[in-house]
Amino acid sequence: MKGKYGREAEEKLIWRFQLPYSEREYALRYDLTVPLARFYARFKPRIPFKRYHIGRVYRYDRPQKGRYREFWQADFDIVGVKNPVADAEVLDVVYDVFVEVGFSEFEIRVNDRRLLKGVFEETLGIQGSLLMEIYRAIDSLDKIGLNGVIDELKGIGLKDEEVNRIVDLIRVRGKEEILDTLESKYSTNKNVLQAISDLRTILDYSKAEPKIKMDLSLVRGLDYYTGMIYEVWSPKFSRALSGGGRYDNLIGIFEGSDVPAVGGSIGVEPLIDVGLEAGIFKLDTKTYTQIGVVYIGSTYREAWEIARRLREAGYNTYLDLMGRDFKKQMKYLVEKDIRYLVIVGKRDLKEGVVTFQDRETRKRIKVPLKSLEENLSKILV
Repeated sequence: MKGKYGREAEEKLIWRFQLPYSEREYALRYDLTVPLARFYARFKPRIPFKRYHIGRVYRYDRPQKGRYREFWQADFDIVGVKNPVADAEVLDVVYDVFVEVGFSEFEIRVNDRRLLKGVFEETLGIQGSLLMEIYRAIDSLDKIGLNGVIDELKGIGLKDEEVNRIVDLIRVRGKEEILDTLESKYSTNKNVLQAISDLRTILDYSKAEPKIKMDLSLVRGLDYYTGMIYEVWSPKFSRALSGGGRYDNLIGIFEGSDVPAVGGSIGVEPLIDVGLEAGIFKLDTKTYTQIGVVYIGSTYREAWEIARRLREAGYNTYLDLMGRDFKKQMKYLVEKDIRYLVIVGKRDLKEGVVTFQDRETRKRIKVPLKSLEENLSKILV
C-alpha cells in the first residue's frame, strides 16, 4: 500500500521496521481500511457488503494530549455501492453515534475530492508536488487562519491571481451557496458537476443534514479517497473526532478491478478525551457490576451456582474467587461501590432463601431461592 497513504503519513507517521534476517520492509497497521480491502479481495463476500471493525492502530507520532502512538479505532464501511445514498448512510451512522454518546456540539464537515481535482488539477492546471503543497496549506485553515493560508500559498510560489482564486473558493460559506458557486464557475467540468450532484443527493437523504457543513478547505491526507470526504469536528475543542470518505479505487489494487466503497472511522481515545473534557463521560463510576454475591462460611459452591444463574439471567454479577472471609468480601464490594448484594448463608439455605441487600437504602429482605431471578426482576426496576 505504499504510495496510497499520502506524503505526511508515509514519511512521518507509519511505523516501519526491518527484521535482521529479512530484507523486506514491514509496517505496523496504520488504519483498518486497507485490511478491509485485502479481506474483500481475498474472500469476495456478496455485495452490498457492510462491516464494522474495532481494533488497534499505530502512529509514529509524538505522544501528547489527544495524540497517541497506539489507539483503538472503530471503522464502518459499505462496499459495492456506487450510489451516493451509501455515503448518506455512512454520515447517518456517524450522526447516530455522536448523538447516542451524548455529543450535541459537533459538525460534520463535508467536501469531495472530485471538486478538488476538477478545480485545482483540471481547471488551474496544478500538478505534482505543488498540488500537495496547496492541499496541505488549505487543509490547515483552522490552525493558521485565512491570512496564514495566503502566506503559505504565496510561500510555495503561487501568483497573486492564483492565490486569490483559491481564497475566493475556500471562503464561500453555506451548503447551497457553495454548490451554486461551484456549479456556476465550473459548469463545464465533469468532475465538479458529478461531485455537486452526489453531494446534493447526500444532503437530501441524510438525516445528518442539519449538522453537515460544506467545507472546501477539507482535504483529508490519505491519497486513496476518490469522492465524498468528511470529518466530525468539535468547535469547542478544535478537534477532529471522526473522518472518512469514498475510496472507489482502493480495493482494485488487490482485486484487479475497482470496487466502489465508502466508510468512516472514529478514534476511540480522542472521543473519550473530548467526552471527559465536555463532561459527557464521568470517571466516578467504579464498576458496571449490578449484583455482588457474598458467601458466608462453607457456602461457596452454592454461591457459585447462584452467581451463574444471575449471569444467565442477564445480570452483571461479581463473586469473590479468592476464598476471602465475609468481612474482606464486603470491604471489596464497598470499594467497588456495588450497590446490590445477594448474601448466601447456611441458615438461609436450609430455609430455601437468600438475603438481598440494597446498600444504598440499607434495606434487607429474604428472597426465595427458587424464584430469585423473578423476584430480582421486580426489585431492580
